[in-house]
Amino acid sequence: MTVHTENGVPYLTFNLPDTAKGFRLAVSTRHGGVSDIKECATMNLGTSTADKWENVVQNYRIFCSAAGFDIERLVLAKQTHSANVRLVTEADAGKGVLRERDYTDVDGLITCTPQLPLVIHTADCVPVALMDTAGKAIGSSHCGWRGTLNMLAAKTLEEMTAHFGTKPENVTAAIGPCICVSCYEVSKELYNDFFDKFGYRDYIITANGRYYLNLPYINRQILIDAGVPAENIIVSDICTCCNTEDMFSHRGQGPGRGIIGTFLQIL
Repeated sequence: MTVHTENGVPYLTFNLPDTAKGFRLAVSTRHGGVSDIKECATMNLGTSTADKWENVVQNYRIFCSAAGFDIERLVLAKQTHSANVRLVTEADAGKGVLRERDYTDVDGLITCTPQLPLVIHTADCVPVALMDTAGKAIGSSHCGWRGTLNMLAAKTLEEMTAHFGTKPENVTAAIGPCICVSCYEVSKELYNDFFDKFGYRDYIITANGRYYLNLPYINRQILIDAGVPAENIIVSDICTCCNTEDMFSHRGQGPGRGIIGTFLQIL
């Protein structure tokens, strides 16, 4: 990924191929905002945190100005670790920050409407951005362990196919900053659930009597199994838990942490 700084606000972008130049994809860090609670300082974008609402809205204004998004057109998911995907249209512009959301239990968003940024929140979970380079459609998913186990990334792709005719071979996927395998120790029960469902031996690991999940690469394999070419999938390999000085992390900071945003739109 590449770090950009605009007016003192850093943000991350992926080095997308030329076929995906018709999209804008950016990820926030924890720097450049106005939040003053220690765990949320300073670019907290979480709408359900201990932070002041006016600070969160100001952070959105600051970030959007720096990274090239229109705050009045943002559409935020309403994340509950579900496997539900919402079709976003022009009527949804502004929902989540400047307008109330009239939906809940939504962890995946899809649209074919230009200049309508989809926003996914994470603080260790896996943000998955899908770009249909032929059909000009996009999808974003919030894949924690529940979303990953329920194959939300693949379901988001399926919904893009159903609504927009997206073909997996035309999709460029980007997997953003999230917790790495070394930091993501899980219970034996959860390990068994993943192993029984997927059997990805390279990514569902036991070592010295402990159990670990490589969530970004499990999601990568889920997309490959769904038909997205491996060479079309970019993984950031930035661990939120290893980099709490720059990223928010639930495991690294605890439940009071702030929230990172992944923004995706069609230009």
